[in-house]
Amino acid sequence: MKKLLSIDGGGMKGIFAASFLAGLERHCKKPICKYFDLVCGTSTGAIIASALAMGIPAKTILNMYMEKGKEIFPPKRRLPLLKAKYGSEPLKKALDEVFQSSCIKDCKTRLLIPAYNLTSRKVRVFKTPHAEDLYFDKNLKIVDCLLATTAAPTYFSPHKMEGGVFIDGGVGANNPSLIALVEGITRCGWDISDISLLSVGSVNELSPTTGDEKMGLLDAAKILNCFMNAESRYAENICNIMLPKGQYIRVTQQVLPGEASLDQATGKSMEKLKDWGTNAAMNCIADVKNMFFTDEIEDVTFYNLDNS
Repeated sequence: MKKLLSIDGGGMKGIFAASFLAGLERHCKKPICKYFDLVCGTSTGAIIASALAMGIPAKTILNMYMEKGKEIFPPKRRLPLLKAKYGSEPLKKALDEVFQSSCIKDCKTRLLIPAYNLTSRKVRVFKTPHAEDLYFDKNLKIVDCLLATTAAPTYFSPHKMEGGVFIDGGVGANNPSLIALVEGITRCGWDISDISLLSVGSVNELSPTTGDEKMGLLDAAKILNCFMNAESRYAENICNIMLPKGQYIRVTQQVLPGEASLDQATGKSMEKLKDWGTNAAMNCIADVKNMFFTDEIEDVTFYNLDNS
């Protein structure tokens, strides 16, 4: 059985996913990269996915969020009228501390990081060289790729790097489970009947609407969130249809309005997200452990590592 891990975007709500995965690691007592043939993450999910693919514990990323969250999303911020709400330097500094100068080719398992290329108007998926023709991204710095996929419109400015100008991968694939599934089938040549997928979502607000809401320029973040939620639900539905029964697990958390948001970095909010993730891991550990953590994966082969 080939095992895939997909992690949604969501800014500070990524604490939920990091806490959930840290809980799983406590039970399996080994790095998650030893159990998943392919890891895929968007935006904040890409930060977690990249760490796991490098063999870095989920707890390390959880601690990064808890310690650096207020620096990345400070309470005093500018209105997103002419500029992004936040500067990207605190995020880059935090990522540099974790990943240093590591490149895509340094991962210990297959990794996918989707971002949206404003230059080409297409979703770009940064990939490890896990097929013979995948040599374009191997020398890209992981931090560069993460700054691209986390550049959420209105929150951070677009990120310029080799290949174009990029914004948050959540614009095209906030729930990247379909990207992971298609890669496994088409590029890796795995049979869908032999694939299990663990999809770790974010927290979703229970926000009923009356239909009277007005959304203008200052509500751009809400509009973006609507698009991302719709895409995420669509990907979830397709995975449910495509994968055999019992081979797809989706983990999310429903919360009340105002309890969490992409840039909410208060101590109370972060502790709630951490607790929700820990509880989610405890609640589903039996099913997840049996499906994903019984056997370690076979060694992963990367190609063209000696070529520039």
